[in-house]
Amino acid sequence: MTVVNAIKFNSHSGAMCCDEQTTIGSVRIMMSSDKIQKIIPKVIRENVKLEAVYGGTGTTAIGDEIRKSIKQKLLKEFEIMQNKSSEMSKNFKTIDEICKMGFESMLSVKHKHINDIVKGYFNFDTNDYTQGFYQKNKEEKIDITQKDLKEKVYDLMNWRNAEEVDSVFLNAAIICGFDANEEFKICKLSLKTEMNMEMAGSIFETVGSGSDSAQIIFSDYVSSKTLDERRNSIDRVEGMIQLLRATIAAAKYNMGVGGYFNIIIFDAKEDEPDKRFIEIFDNRAKLASEIVHSYYNKFISYEDTYELINELIYNRQKTFEEVNEAFLSASGNPVKMGKFLRGYKV
Repeated sequence: MTVVNAIKFNSHSGAMCCDEQTTIGSVRIMMSSDKIQKIIPKVIRENVKLEAVYGGTGTTAIGDEIRKSIKQKLLKEFEIMQNKSSEMSKNFKTIDEICKMGFESMLSVKHKHINDIVKGYFNFDTNDYTQGFYQKNKEEKIDITQKDLKEKVYDLMNWRNAEEVDSVFLNAAIICGFDANEEFKICKLSLKTEMNMEMAGSIFETVGSGSDSAQIIFSDYVSSKTLDERRNSIDRVEGMIQLLRATIAAAKYNMGVGGYFNIIIFDAKEDEPDKRFIEIFDNRAKLASEIVHSYYNKFISYEDTYELINELIYNRQKTFEEVNEAFLSASGNPVKMGKFLRGYKV
């Protein structure tokens, strides 16, 4: 249960946002999930212009396995390439290759988990099922012929009437990033029925249980823009406001979405790793969501909202306390606004 949102501002920049709520079983919630994480190891980021993050929804442990698999593959390939030529390593991977690697890792983890479940139930694995028999020992070959058993294995492998594998198939992700060509891209990966990898067909993408609510906000915003604007010039502050608005809507209308937001900013024109990738997940992220939430409930003006988000997310010259004070001062009724943000019916 979650929402992971992404938006593209222009050819070289964009942003992501997610919540932090996770569910244990079906009765406990925790505000502790780390859903958007870097998948490019530090040593590669320091030597190559390559940034990518994996924002996952579904089973936390499976998302962690996928991220770990991607990192391990990248490190191994980078070390091999560096040993051959340090100049070759400058063009190590494209963002398209990273997305493909992410999808391959996702499928590999899925196959592993389904295989483990089948083997736990029937003492043979999916390869045995495909070939129609398994070896109990070197001498004894046992054919898999029982109709009910074969149908059950098929159901597990294809997520048909098989709740036991929900935790495997209910996983999706967004990979965002750029390479040395400085083109920011958004890619969606899914293990659900469609089981696909596709580049975003618009300037936004959203996954998770809150995606239905987020899509409404994004679609409404994107529909108001001309083709030229969508291609080349979404104002980054305006776009950030809509990204936060979509995440707020997901938290408001969908179970399983909540807590502080994690905000990621990408800028491929920057050369230093710490400037081309910026993560905001502390009190500033909470304040940013409150500013946008207050604007859409008519407590502050759009001009003040724009200025506050620009300072809080992009300029970052003022302290949190200074921005918070400016936020309260921007409201014609800060007491009522404070009650509203604390959950009072005002």
